Amino acid sequence: MSTLYALLVGIDKYRSLAVPDLRGCQADIGDALAYLQTRTAPGVDLDALVLSDGQATREAVIGALRSHLGRARSVDTALFWFSGHGSQAPAPQWWYAEPSHMVQTLVCADSRHDGVPDLLDKELSILLDEVARRAGHVAVVLDSCHSAGATRKLEDREPGARARAVEPMPAQPARELLLPELAGDESPSPPAPDHVVLAASRSHEAAQEMDLGGRRRGLFSWALLRALGRLGPTATYRDLLIAAQVEVEQNAYQQVPQLVPPGRGIADRPFLGGRLAPPPSGLVLRYARDGWEVNAGSCHGLLPPPDAAAGAVRVAVVGGSPAREAEVVQVLAERSLVEPVGWRPEPDRQYRVVLSRVPLPATTVAVGGADQDGATVAAVLAALDTAGPDGGPSAHLRPVDPAGTDTVPELRVRTPSPGVARVEDRHGARLTGDLTDIVGGGARRAVRELEHIARWRQLRDLTNPVTGLAGAVTVEVVAARPGEARAPLIRAPVEADGDGVVRLRYEPGPAGWVPPKFFVRLHNHSDRRLFCVLLDLTERFRVHADLFPGDYVAPGGRAAALRGRRVVASPQVGCVPGPGWRARDWLKLVVAEEQFSPEPFEMPALGDPSGADRGPLAIRGFLDRVGRAVQHRDLVASAEDGAYDWATVTVPLVIEVPGPGD
Repeated sequence: MSTLYALLVGIDKYRSLAVPDLRGCQADIGDALAYLQTRTAPGVDLDALVLSDGQATREAVIGALRSHLGRARSVDTALFWFSGHGSQAPAPQWWYAEPSHMVQTLVCADSRHDGVPDLLDKELSILLDEVARRAGHVAVVLDSCHSAGATRKLEDREPGARARAVEPMPAQPARELLLPELAGDESPSPPAPDHVVLAASRSHEAAQEMDLGGRRRGLFSWALLRALGRLGPTATYRDLLIAAQVEVEQNAYQQVPQLVPPGRGIADRPFLGGRLAPPPSGLVLRYARDGWEVNAGSCHGLLPPPDAAAGAVRVAVVGGSPAREAEVVQVLAERSLVEPVGWRPEPDRQYRVVLSRVPLPATTVAVGGADQDGATVAAVLAALDTAGPDGGPSAHLRPVDPAGTDTVPELRVRTPSPGVARVEDRHGARLTGDLTDIVGGGARRAVRELEHIARWRQLRDLTNPVTGLAGAVTVEVVAARPGEARAPLIRAPVEADGDGVVRLRYEPGPAGWVPPKFFVRLHNHSDRRLFCVLLDLTERFRVHADLFPGDYVAPGGRAAALRGRRVVASPQVGCVPGPGWRARDWLKLVVAEEQFSPEPFEMPALGDPSGADRGPLAIRGFLDRVGRAVQHRDLVASAEDGAYDWATVTVPLVIEVPGPGD
């Protein structure tokens, strides 16, 4: 027997008037606790201590790190999870390790009140070293910001979000207020074993909290728990970093989660040392005290639809045709209440179920804003209001107020001059060139391009948060050696970098820059054959399945894209890459227990004349219907050909030419 000691600290309310309150930190640790309670492996006891708001004083946090996590021994694991404000403090005495003469801090509930300082990272390191010298495994999750002056900048860029950062402490903490080991002149203690840290952002960035799934949440905590649900208990810290980074990148500006230490070793061990397990029977429908329920909730990544138009979440019983479904009516932390649809389950039975309907909310778009051309704005809004198949509003897009602070628009339409519009993402990056003749009739074409981008984004973000196939199949990018024509079976793949991105670089050659060549493998780690489709989502908003259009991969086996041939990362026709040039793709693996067609998922490049809406498709099974729903927004109520489990894996891929100094 071993014990998982967890110290979960979430602070929304602060004593000091100089520290603004937050709203999502207690939700973070509530979901983290629920996840641990439902996923702790057999033979492992969970001993969790929660400190929230006023309980989480500096003295209490320090004391709990020593008295609670300090109980862990060599067979045990210790977890420290902090959600709250982060900041900096002046520290000129550590100039040799901190060139900025500043250290990062955690802001406790009473920090900066009656002279109480923040908890310095140097102090936290000492405390964790004490734990690591006795415990078998020590992990830390920090959902806080470590940047000075970033709050205002990021809130301007992200309306509806708050950065978990406050201004630096005005003065260096007094020596008598620091840990004795830090304030004194004693010789340093012997080195401690490594502990691993998953941090919400780089030291110069802010960590955001925002409305996610109908509740205020820390973006990183939310993304990390969703990654755990998708990848399963065998996922390593590096795996989780990559998966969480994909989620964070799609929602925040300049927030890059970090893994410390980044090198080989503890970062490649399973999360919490392998002391988590999947639910014993997968996703289960059963009758309980509150009625029918499934054993997955918000802590596992299951979220209620953001609006009624998105459709309800449904689960379906595995086996039998047509599928017997139940609709989710309330999502709780560790479970969800459901109502059967058109059938009556037997109360004394348990049913294995899978997710059978995914809410597909309309993409929010802000049109215009200050200093934008009003007539052009009106033309775009009028086109959005009549772009539906029946002449009603667009089914893919939901306009929001560009000056509002409650909603972060996913897309923006700028109208800098009469008759001209351009589409940007939420961070201001341009997604299209200038779209002209908007007032004279080009508004509908602009809306078609907006809808194309919205559908592409929905497919990129598509995931099954409660799959039993988490981690079953992985995507491996393998560098090709000179003259190598076929994919090697065993060679190690290219590792993702600290940003969770697989990067491949051009090499200088006699005639100019030579594009990288590589292979793509699929590796089935499970003990059953699984059907796989590998989609390539390009920067031109194209989706195609040319790499691996669909086949079963044997248990424990590998398959290769393009039948083992090399992939050449060449630019589009007419583009001559030079230093600093880069292109980005997303490799999207869709895995299922049954065969499905890639056709409903495929999309032409933005602006391609072949991009007209497809006619009716011959569809079979749930994933075919998901693809059709992305394209047409007309997902039917049930999957007539039965229900099966499915999962997705997303691998961000960057192809680049080294710039000056690289």
